[in-house]
Amino acid sequence: MIAMTLFLCLKSEPGECHRENVSFQGTLVQCAMFGQVAALEHMKGRPKWSLRRYRCAPVEMSEA
Repeated sequence: MIAMTLFLCLKSEPGECHRENVSFQGTLVQCAMFGQVAALEHMKGRPKWSLRRYRCAPVEMSEA
């Protein structure tokens, strides 16, 4: 299983950030290719937050 780690920051306070782990159904290559679309889909309904970056990794590595 692949996990996407999203690094989200408040638009009103860009220094206030956190990360969220989101499961991704697919391979690591698919996550690298389509992860941005999946991350933006996850961001729907969160207008106060902006996506700073994302990372794809096997579940075991994403917890490190």
